[in-house]
Amino acid sequence: MPNSIKQQNPTVTAIRDARVAAELTQTEAAQTVRVSLRTWQRWEAGDRTMPTGLFELFMLKTGQWSVHQDEGVK
Repeated sequence: MPNSIKQQNPTVTAIRDARVAAELTQTEAAQTVRVSLRTWQRWEAGDRTMPTGLFELFMLKTGQWSVHQDEGVK
């Protein structure tokens, strides 16, 4: 059953908007989910895909989860 539910990865816009809404720099956002600054920059640039679980963790840790739940990952 877990494999039957396909979650979409967050968009570049969703990642950046979540960081800006949390009023964090890229460095602070990266530290929040324990990744390097370069990794965060690649996610925001669209060079790499941010795993859904890390996006959800970021949303939880920055108090944005309920907003995310209502809008869904796009």
